[in-house]
Amino acid sequence: MDRTGSPARRVDDPEDRNAARNDPQEAIPLDGLPYDAAMRSKIVVPVLLIVLLAGCGGSSGPAATANPSTAGGPASTSQPSAASTPAANGKLDCAAIKTAAAELINAQFLAQLTSPDVVAQVKAKQFGNLDPDAFIAAMETLHALDGYASPLGDPKAAIDVYENAAKAAKVLFATDPMTQAAIDTYKQNIGTVADFLGHQVAIAGALDKAHC
Repeated sequence: MDRTGSPARRVDDPEDRNAARNDPQEAIPLDGLPYDAAMRSKIVVPVLLIVLLAGCGGSSGPAATANPSTAGGPASTSQPSAASTPAANGKLDCAAIKTAAAELINAQFLAQLTSPDVVAQVKAKQFGNLDPDAFIAAMETLHALDGYASPLGDPKAAIDVYENAAKAAKVLFATDPMTQAAIDTYKQNIGTVADFLGHQVAIAGALDKAHC
């Protein structure tokens, strides 16, 4: 018994163990958990796409409710919506840029060209919808954001990475017979999955800065 007269609870009481097991603060050891490049790509892709979508639409809400400004007024309050005007500064076609940015979802397939079998499946669109020519055209459209660097990075450098990767993938798709050596060279050029996909953050920052 404790000092209050209640029976003392044993340390190995099943209720204590169950409570500890259900405690959200209970630390879970990571040793032994599988964590390979494929899993990392599955984790990174959704996160980066959320960031990208936030960049695409982050300024459309306030812009839609802002009062129209007079000529020469602040650019950020002069567009009622990204869809109704070319852009906040009158120079960018935000609708075209957002359509091009949607193509970035296929960057994950550029990052997964790791074996002859995978290359054949992506090429045949057995999974994904990667069209290197369409992807390259989208990146050319996104180059309109080149001058909109932000604390998140340089969009031009990021777009160049994806554009060059798509051009390399196009060459890879045309290689016959496909060799692992050719794929390994491709992989060395694009870098790690996390770094490759991480370039989307700079593009999202540019979209937000351009008010698209």
